Amino acid sequence: MKPSSSPPPPQADPTNRPPWTIQSILSWTTHFFEKHGIPSARLDAEILLAHALGDDRLSLYLNYQKEVPETSLSAYRQFIQRRVRREPLAYIRGIREFFSVPLRVSPAVMIPRPETEHVVEQALEHVRKPNNPAERGFPRILDLGTGSGNIAIALATQLPGAEIVALDLSFSALAVAKDNARIAGGPCERITFVQSDLFGGLSPKKVKFHLVVSNPPYVPTEHIEHLGPEVRDFEPWGALDGGPGGTDVLQKILEQAPAYLFQQGVLICEIGEGQSEKVLLLARESGSYQKFQIYPDYSGIPRVLVAQTHS
Repeated sequence: MKPSSSPPPPQADPTNRPPWTIQSILSWTTHFFEKHGIPSARLDAEILLAHALGDDRLSLYLNYQKEVPETSLSAYRQFIQRRVRREPLAYIRGIREFFSVPLRVSPAVMIPRPETEHVVEQALEHVRKPNNPAERGFPRILDLGTGSGNIAIALATQLPGAEIVALDLSFSALAVAKDNARIAGGPCERITFVQSDLFGGLSPKKVKFHLVVSNPPYVPTEHIEHLGPEVRDFEPWGALDGGPGGTDVLQKILEQAPAYLFQQGVLICEIGEGQSEKVLLLARESGSYQKFQIYPDYSGIPRVLVAQTHS
């Protein structure tokens, strides 16, 4: 839907109307967003206004009748126009929280989703198991298709002794990930980032890992154009396109990962809705894993494959 010609809140002019307060701006914007079919119109209005003011949403309600300064109104007008073009909130704000860590995001990377936190949780559960070889020392972890660096940074934050290598084919994505690691600081600064198409930049004779983790592209190619405009028109297709059936990239990972894993090493991957049976079949047919299982997300949707190689 194209934006209407209705302008965002005009400059406050006491000669023809009262100044724009937080309350009046939120009311106007909510109505404007609803006319343009924006989901969660009120919530989006609050998030963007808080961002324009450099504050949090709670402060809006504590200062409901406060007049908004023109400098903040000017920024807010731009945010409104970007949102009615269906640009995602995370790109407008330039930030998204993942596993309690704020990360920079841009159209060079996919926006981290809550579902992907299950990949981190499964990795942490595996590493912290008693008598696990990875738990006895410093686990070596490979993150395939790191994007914003969200999985690698979350694991580095939780496992400060881990040695983590993060790969991505996109130079632009790696620039975002490196910046996020630098900002996060501490053990995140020790993550090694490598430009590589899956395992292509590594040698299985030189490097092995206890864990390989990934949120690979898993949307079937023909489904991408039917996704919501926030995803279809703004997020990088290379991070979405999993081939005709959605599992092409995951199949490559399943086939190649064992060469880079220690004995009883573990592969942990996010998968798409409705793909669990096919993914389990691929894991079984590879013959490289002694056990494999798919775990659900909080909505009960099969979401994360955990596959362990042979002894």
